[in-house]
Amino acid sequence: MAFSNRWVLADGTLEKKPITIRYRENIEREFESNLYGHCVQINWQAEELDHKSGYPSAVEMLKIDDFNRRLMEVVEEDAHGLVAMILTSEGVNQWILYCRDLDELQSDLNRIPTDEGLYPIEVTAQDDSQWDTFKELRGAIKTH
Repeated sequence: MAFSNRWVLADGTLEKKPITIRYRENIEREFESNLYGHCVQINWQAEELDHKSGYPSAVEMLKIDDFNRRLMEVVEEDAHGLVAMILTSEGVNQWILYCRDLDELQSDLNRIPTDEGLYPIEVTAQDDSQWDTFKELRGAIKTH
């Protein structure tokens, strides 16, 4: 299954703090397929912040972007799962992805090269066959 690679980018504020949200456009086919019933959230708490923006520092964003690329490669290459949304705010980068099988996803995550040691991530998972997490977050985005 080839996933849509069109992304919507939204910048705004959440509780007076800047937030950037990116989500995949046109992925209704994936959540209607009932193949991806597990919502996995991966959080990266930045060690270095840009205190003006509240976002991770430029140096740390390079590491986050590299992890993002590697994450999408291992999870999506065999359609085990897909990254649906990415949020950045207050020094946290969070990926919302959906997968078929949690053990398969764990194997995929273990394949991500750790050139400079382990990534500072925290992973949580829940059953979400209706994609409620994604739909709720996407629905909360208001454009002007």
